[in-house]
Formats: sequence, C-alpha cells, structure tokens
Amino acid sequence: MDVLFSNTLRSVLYSQSHGPLVSQAKRLNTFSMPMHATQILDIFCALALSTLCMNFGVIVLFDNLIRLSRSCPNCGADEQNIVFEPWKHEDSPTMLYGAASGVKGTQTLVTCKACSLMYENPCYSSEVITKAYANSFDAGHDSQYEMRALSFRRSLTKLLPHLPSPGATVLDIGTAGGAFLTAAEELGFKAEGIEPSRNLAESGKKRGLKIHNGTLEGCASEIGTFDIVCLWDVIEHLYDPGKCIEVARQLINPGGVLLINFPDIGTVPAKLFGKHFWWILSVHLQHFNQATITDFCNRRGFEPYHFSKYYQVLEFGYLEEMAAHLGLPLASTIHKCTPNFMKKWHIPYYASQTTMIARLSV
Repeated sequence: MDVLFSNTLRSVLYSQSHGPLVSQAKRLNTFSMPMHATQILDIFCALALSTLCMNFGVIVLFDNLIRLSRSCPNCGADEQNIVFEPWKHEDSPTMLYGAASGVKGTQTLVTCKACSLMYENPCYSSEVITKAYANSFDAGHDSQYEMRALSFRRSLTKLLPHLPSPGATVLDIGTAGGAFLTAAEELGFKAEGIEPSRNLAESGKKRGLKIHNGTLEGCASEIGTFDIVCLWDVIEHLYDPGKCIEVARQLINPGGVLLINFPDIGTVPAKLFGKHFWWILSVHLQHFNQATITDFCNRRGFEPYHFSKYYQVLEFGYLEEMAAHLGLPLASTIHKCTPNFMKKWHIPYYASQTTMIARLSV
C-alpha cells in the first residue's frame, strides 16, 4: 500500500484560498479493508489530490502519523496514571488541531505521579501539531474579533493595578487575529504578537496590527524585549510549554511580568463534568490548575503573585454554535430556533478560565 495515500486518507486536504476541504475518505480505516478496496481508495485519493492541486493550490499532507509516548511536559518524569481514555477515533491532525474548538473524546489523558500535571500521552509529534496549526483556518474564531477585543479590554482594565503601567511594551504569543493587541493598544500599551496560523496572522495584519507569523522559538531572534509577555489560552496548546516559557523569559525586561490565561482543571465545574468538561479537547495537550501552573512557573524562574477569574463576552449565536459543536443536548435544535436578533446578543460568561501573573524570580 502506498504510504503517502494511506496518510492522505487520514488527513484533511487544505486550500489556502478556499479554507479547509475535508476528505470524506479519511474517515475510512484503510488498514482493516481488503487490499483491492484499499487500492481503489488510493486511486480515488490520488485523483482528488491532483484535482485540488490544479484548482486550489496548496495541499497539506502529514507524514508519520503515529502517536508517541512523551514525558511530563512540566517535570520530565515518565511515571503516570491514566485519568481518561478516548471514546472517539480521529486521526486527522487538521481535524484535531486545525481550529480553536478541537474535538472531544480523542485523547488518553494522564496525570504525572511526580508533579500531578494532567497531559495527553501518547500524542502526535511537535512537528505534526505545528504544521496543523500553521495551516489552520477558523473563520468562526475570527468572526468574534470585536467581542474578544471587548473581553480583553475589560480584563486588562481590571488587571492594570497588577501590570506595568500603560506605555509598556507587550508581546502576545498566539495572538490569533489580534483582538488582544487591539485592546492593549486602546489602553495605551505598545503591543505586537506572534501567531502560527498564516490565515489568522494575515487577518490581524489587515487590521493594521503588528503580527509575526510563526512560533515564538522561530521569531525570537527577530523581535526585541518586552515589559509584558502574554499567553492567552495558549499554554495548553503547546507540545513543549516549558521550552516556550524559557524562551519567553529571555525576552522579558527587568521588572517585567509573564501573564498566562488558562482553562483551569481545578475548578468545581471541571471536577463535576470530569471527562466531559468543555475544555478537554484535542487542541489542549495539557491541563493546569493553580497549583500545577505555579509549580510550572517556579521551575522556570517565575514567581506567580496574582490569580483571578477570566470573564469573556461573546455573541449568543456563537456560544450556541460552540455548544452544538461540543455535543451538548438540544444545542443544535435551540440554535436553529433562535431568532437572528437574539444571536447577536452580547453574553458575558465565566467558563472556568484563570488568569495568572508572575514576576521574574530573584
């Protein structure tokens, strides 16, 4: 069997000009099929690839789609306890990591016996995950740009007593379409961001924002130093979050701070919902609570000094769509019945997210 086409059957075909094109063939498990049927599917895939290349341009293929065991991304220990087993099968990196919402029920989640961090193990390699993010297209996420900017503006206003004064320089890692940058600049900060998704980075640049397309490690030599480095809902997405924070530390000026906003696995809703907690998604490779994020930061030269709940504002219709995507009962039906004017309502809510601010350790 041709390995290229076998991997293709498990991948999402992507066009930069037309967004994600999902191959229905990928849902078939070729390895359990008779060889003659597999060959037919390979031919079909080859024709599909050829047609898409001619008509749409860029096609993303993933090689070596094997989930590998990894050590704890916090302390490096290998002993672990399994917490949740997967109940859904999905191999496509673009499905798993190509949008902010991700897929539920696809992961084996473990807790480290040494430091108690919960993380996915085994999982795809950093290269596969980064490639999926780089080619992601999430129009729904960017459609809420104004709402996200409003959320950030309100949150930053409350956090001002704990941050360097306006006029300080800010780097936002994983800035998406730049909603945080807009909010920070409106409050008087000098902000720029880094975003791995080419599409989201381009959206932000069209808004006049300073965004570097790539990863922190790839962009670190091209940027300066900052008074504030932020990761808003990013730390849980990183294959090696420790490396990211270590690089970020080199970019923080004396007296500067690190801000991390994260889905908090230690909240009451997280404990009540267990494996059905809404933040347990394929895009989240590790899950922190206040104790584990403190330990994580302490190990890398930071001292957390402030924790607070993070409240967002999003449109009611978008929240309905997210609820339907996550499989909440009746969500899809309710969304279809909701009048359009109600879908535009601005809904403030708390979804078990925590904001932490840390200073450089002495």
